[in-house]
Amino acid sequence: MTGFLDNSVDLEQLIGLRRWLHAHPELSRQEVETAAHMQAHLRENSPPDEIVPLAGSGFAAVYNGENAGNTVLVRTELDALPIHEINDDISYRSVYDGVGHKCGHDGHMTIVAGLAQIYARQRPARGRVVLLFQPDEETGTGARMCCEHPNFGKIRPDYAFALHNFPGFPKHEILCRTGVFTSAVRYMAIKLSGREAHSAMPETGISPALAIGEITQASVRIQEKFDTAEERALVVPVRFDMGVASSGVAPGHGEAHFTLRTQSNEVVDEIWADLASASQRIAEQHGLRIDFEEIEKFAATVNDEDAVAMIEKAARHNGLGYTKLEAPFRAGEDFGEITQRYKGAMFGLGSGENNPELHNPDYDFPDEIISSGIAMFKSLVDQAAEEAP
Repeated sequence: MTGFLDNSVDLEQLIGLRRWLHAHPELSRQEVETAAHMQAHLRENSPPDEIVPLAGSGFAAVYNGENAGNTVLVRTELDALPIHEINDDISYRSVYDGVGHKCGHDGHMTIVAGLAQIYARQRPARGRVVLLFQPDEETGTGARMCCEHPNFGKIRPDYAFALHNFPGFPKHEILCRTGVFTSAVRYMAIKLSGREAHSAMPETGISPALAIGEITQASVRIQEKFDTAEERALVVPVRFDMGVASSGVAPGHGEAHFTLRTQSNEVVDEIWADLASASQRIAEQHGLRIDFEEIEKFAATVNDEDAVAMIEKAARHNGLGYTKLEAPFRAGEDFGEITQRYKGAMFGLGSGENNPELHNPDYDFPDEIISSGIAMFKSLVDQAAEEAP
């Protein structure tokens, strides 16, 4: 990797910010302290021209250029995960039991704060830089709510960019592809209702137990149907809930939760239609009432061809390795709600071949890749500024 950064970036301050954020994680829809801390940090260290309130704890910091030009939006995420941290050897370990920045959003926020340092000291020559601090990414709702918020009309972008760090790849490596970058995901609950009975006389009730087993078996067959080389479909049971802890009670109610993933929004809908239809038939065979709930929904993040070309150029300009991905990541990312509406792309930033994986309890964002993320976004803003307004 070539050297970055210019004198306008205070890396020591940014590492301190990242570690404070890591120690104070907040779950989706609860990011009040995180958002307040980030706004205070920006106002004190990188004052924007405007802070625009958005949905939930979300907000955008706007840096206006000297002349008219493109508006470039850079998105980061505020939320953490319900995962207990086991990194007892770090001084900035999460202070909250059962909550941790195990996806690296603390690092993503810090990268965007570094970009703010640059444009607070010298505004872009043309256009605007809009830094979106978005809530609720882990639930798949934050990007959509921000885009639909009335205030978003003030910051409608010509380009939108985001990054995500990925362990398993060399540090500083840039990962991207045109088209689908992250998968379409549905998190669905299948709820079955029958009638409790004494466990000595289960025939007098209607238990969901066998039906849940049959639905799970059906999910395996449905995955096999859709799991082509192109779609790489997954149908994964993630939670079961049935009965009470009593030896004398046979259950009358139960739930089976599934996560569905594939490259296409349309195909993930087809998968769900098949699973729902099979579940309906099984429930009827067992005399059970059935209800369905969509808990989370992530649109596929689809990268624009021109925006991907800008990302590759930015990587080359900064001397960073660039990998053209053959297939999308199977993870979901609600940045797809933004790329559905605006021209843009997401790219990956390698966070170490031996770093624990995302959502592992011992994962920690590596501070040394902060500079690469800032450099990438700075180059993307510069490229957009070169275009005629």
